[in-house]
Amino acid sequence: MSTVRSIERRLYVRRQADRDIASQVAVAGGEVPRHMEWNGIWTGYMVFAGVGILLLSFVLGIGFSSLNPLNASSWRSVGGGTLGWAVVMLLISVFLGAWVAGRTPRTTKKHGMMRGVTLWGMVLVTCLLAIGWVAGTAVSAAGSVASSVAPVATSNGANVQAVLQRNGITITNAQATSISNQMMAGDQNAAATALAADAGIPVARANTILGEVNSPVAGAAQGAGTATKNVGGNLSWGLFWISLIGLGVALLGGAVGGGGVSLRRSHRPTNQPA
Repeated sequence: MSTVRSIERRLYVRRQADRDIASQVAVAGGEVPRHMEWNGIWTGYMVFAGVGILLLSFVLGIGFSSLNPLNASSWRSVGGGTLGWAVVMLLISVFLGAWVAGRTPRTTKKHGMMRGVTLWGMVLVTCLLAIGWVAGTAVSAAGSVASSVAPVATSNGANVQAVLQRNGITITNAQATSISNQMMAGDQNAAATALAADAGIPVARANTILGEVNSPVAGAAQGAGTATKNVGGNLSWGLFWISLIGLGVALLGGAVGGGGVSLRRSHRPTNQPA
């Protein structure tokens, strides 16, 4: 019985040695596994998250410590500088994460680049989720602001009524409020047509009179629309270029990590020639 166990143990040791030799030959020959090593990718992603939070906290701490709340230019300089350094910190985090993803376990440059691209996609998904959360918060804030439009619209109707009385025109408060709502919607032609019909004056004169009306809500809406257009365009193009540069950084980090020197000791042959 002991002889059978001894033979089985020897066969097991020999098969294990054959597998080790085959694995070493495959690595030396440049062969890489066909499967995706998700352990290394998740490790790289956690390294990206940890390094990114650490560096971003450092940059924000420096930015807020140099802020002067009473100086408007200080807010602009801190905002622009913080955004620029945040992008740099993000790229550094992506590089380190891709390096770890390609390095764990050791692979060739080609396989490391493939892991870097996978990590890049995971980082983009994370950034889009964060941007979506911020956008949702902004929409909620805009809804809160929109709920306060009704009182302002009523006061703007009184403003329209005052301008009309100054020009010798009398209409009801309901008609003035309706004209005010049309002006706030940005349709001054419809407001002028309604005023001409209510007051019995030409449309050209109605347009001239409505030009004297000070509409703070309409001005604010126009300013908000322009700001939204500019911010949306800049954010979209910025995201495109940052994503493109991040892809290059991820490929570089994966290639450097995958093409690094192996941490394993090389097995020296036991039989040395005399």
